[in-house]
Amino acid sequence: MKEIKAMKAVYSYYFPEVRKLISKVTKNYPHEEFLKSVTPPGLDDFEKPVVTKMKEFYKDEVVGLDSFDYVYPTAGSSEGIYHLLSRIKVESPNSPIYTLAGEYEGYRECALGLGLVVIEVVENIEKIKTLPKGIWFISNPSARNGMIVGDSLIKQIADLGHQIVLDLAYLGSTEKYMFDLSHKNIVAVLTSMSKPFGLFYYRVGFTFTREPVKTLYGTKWFKNIFSLIIAGKVFEKFTARYFYEKYSPVKLKILEEIRKDTGITLRSSDAVLLAYLTEADFKELNDEQKTLVAQYKRGNFYRFCLTKYFLERELA
Repeated sequence: MKEIKAMKAVYSYYFPEVRKLISKVTKNYPHEEFLKSVTPPGLDDFEKPVVTKMKEFYKDEVVGLDSFDYVYPTAGSSEGIYHLLSRIKVESPNSPIYTLAGEYEGYRECALGLGLVVIEVVENIEKIKTLPKGIWFISNPSARNGMIVGDSLIKQIADLGHQIVLDLAYLGSTEKYMFDLSHKNIVAVLTSMSKPFGLFYYRVGFTFTREPVKTLYGTKWFKNIFSLIIAGKVFEKFTARYFYEKYSPVKLKILEEIRKDTGITLRSSDAVLLAYLTEADFKELNDEQKTLVAQYKRGNFYRFCLTKYFLERELA
């Protein structure tokens, strides 16, 4: 039986189409954009047309984004997470912080660095009803298994009076789905271009909030202009459906390859780079198969990042 070459952490596929686009941009490097800094207001508002392009790009994927009055360019979603946790530390340090069991570990690790504790909660609305009101960090599609979290669960949590930070780090990597951001208790939305486009090391994302985040004010001056240029080009060149529609058939071939190699039938996640198993699936495996997949456990799921398989197929 062969090993599973999936990764435990999610490292997005640096798509060849994106690499080609970046090569085209850098062939005639846009030095003139940086020279605008010497004339006030310089590059203070450089991200605004990029945000406009992003909203147009995702107009059939999200509703309610325009209801957030503040937008900050951030280094992926992680910078936004840290600053939102910092605000909690200063303004409401006694408020519980919740995530669903098996969620993105960045919430927990950033919180620990600030002396905060994140409480993992099993996805059970009756259990959630018993919790004191707090602040939730929820990734959607979920980092636990790459599946879309239904709006009904998020709305129920918000209706209970909890505040929600919705992390859309996988936005653009699934089949078409309308994410509803309109509930007043969704107080912030995080987006990133790392996972949908493979731009992890370009560190580009946006944080949308209903109230100002004072520590993010400095992004007005200290942002990555080159990454924003790339982001704008991506939004111009592709559609929100392009990568999912092109690479979903490739993923199905990868899952069949894994089945032939190991006898394990992985479930296809909504997110194109991911696959998963449930606890019930795990119980049906033989001992050797269980040993193969045990390291991929996240909460009540087993999650597999398939980027290595995509790269192998490209190189072949």
